[in-house]
Amino acid sequence: MGNTSVSPLRYLIFALIVFAFLGSEFIVMVLSTVVDGRSLDQYGTWPVNWYGALFHWSVTVLIWCLAAFFFSTWAIKRRVFSELINFRLNSKVLLYTLASVLIVILAAIVESRLTGARIPQIYSEYLGFQNMYGGNALVVTIFQNIYYIFEMVLVLIMLAFFQKAGELWFKNEKVPYGGIGIMLTWGLIHFVSHPEGALWITMWAIVPGLMYIVSNRSFYPVYALLLLGFII
Repeated sequence: MGNTSVSPLRYLIFALIVFAFLGSEFIVMVLSTVVDGRSLDQYGTWPVNWYGALFHWSVTVLIWCLAAFFFSTWAIKRRVFSELINFRLNSKVLLYTLASVLIVILAAIVESRLTGARIPQIYSEYLGFQNMYGGNALVVTIFQNIYYIFEMVLVLIMLAFFQKAGELWFKNEKVPYGGIGIMLTWGLIHFVSHPEGALWITMWAIVPGLMYIVSNRSFYPVYALLLLGFII
């Protein structure tokens, strides 16, 4: 089970704090609404101006970067970093990563058939931004995907903390506690932030949790599942 100097309760609390950092976006929305020139009764709606969207994602990413730095530094200092995430790269990891890519593509095709959603998602969102922001659609798309990159870093940290807490409490490393944890937090919160795709995201959350276990905490296949799930 590794280093037991960190209690499972500490891991659980840290996972929930990471979730709170993800939720800080709702506070940033207040500022971005003002910057966008809208009244606060329009809080939660898409920015009217392209720079409002860029402001929102830039501030949110800054907060998330600070959170990722803090928790990574903590894990290194407590000598538990290697127990939470594995950055080793070998042929088996490459196979798992390839499997992740194929799983995402297959899932995207299934979702498209069931819901009529256009794939890849990155292109569909670009077309939407063209309608909203015209010639600024490309820069908005780039910033949105930078936002996804850092969001998935925090989701992966949260997954690792949930998984470690469950393993220490229940002494069973085969159960995807991390996937269950992000499903019940990050997944369910999408019913508030993006209700149109929330059910799919909530169900999908268990998949990276399973890959985390199968790949022995490998960063690359798990992160590929998380990030590509929002691009493809």
